[in-house]
Amino acid sequence: MAYKHIAWDWNGTLLRDAEACVRAVNRMLAKRNMGTVSMEEYRTIIEFPIRNLYFKTGFDLENENYGAICDEYIQNYIDNVSFISLQKDAGEVLEGLRNKGFHQHIVSASGSDILIHQLESYGLRSYFTYILGQSDNHADSKEHLAKRLLDLTGCPPEEVLFIGDTIHDFEVASRAGFHCRLVANGHCSKERLEATGSPVYDNLTALYQDL
Repeated sequence: MAYKHIAWDWNGTLLRDAEACVRAVNRMLAKRNMGTVSMEEYRTIIEFPIRNLYFKTGFDLENENYGAICDEYIQNYIDNVSFISLQKDAGEVLEGLRNKGFHQHIVSASGSDILIHQLESYGLRSYFTYILGQSDNHADSKEHLAKRLLDLTGCPPEEVLFIGDTIHDFEVASRAGFHCRLVANGHCSKERLEATGSPVYDNLTALYQDL
């Protein structure tokens, strides 16, 4: 069946922000006199809910307030805005898919406020019919957002293609009944993505050429 809707992940998929995320985490680790993580290590251990990443890197989640940890991370992320940009050809791919008649949406683990701000900053908001983000900055699972998208569109799940850059994106798509394709230049290593069995592309351009 031909896809009619494309549900996009945002961070790492359309937005190139992995370096800003690593820098944000490393500043937090340094503040606590803990070791740092390299980009390669980060892409090997990243998972959702993001609480698991903090656990893996040694944060004391029993004695630290988790909400405060998330707030600290977001401030560090914002401080590293100079390391954030759109993925190469993101705008062109969105334009091309719109011209082909696809309905495009965002399903993101990012908080809605920062998500909308970033989309508007890059002039991309008009490409999307529904923009679904979290009500907080805890970067928890977005499975409920995928289900909400189905309710909003009224379309059968097999008409939706989910495009993301993490194993969680694959999990969300699978549980919602969406098709899934993944790009390997975001937050998760190519080897981990390929292990899902989903089609994996080096970048958005390669994925677009296969649609």
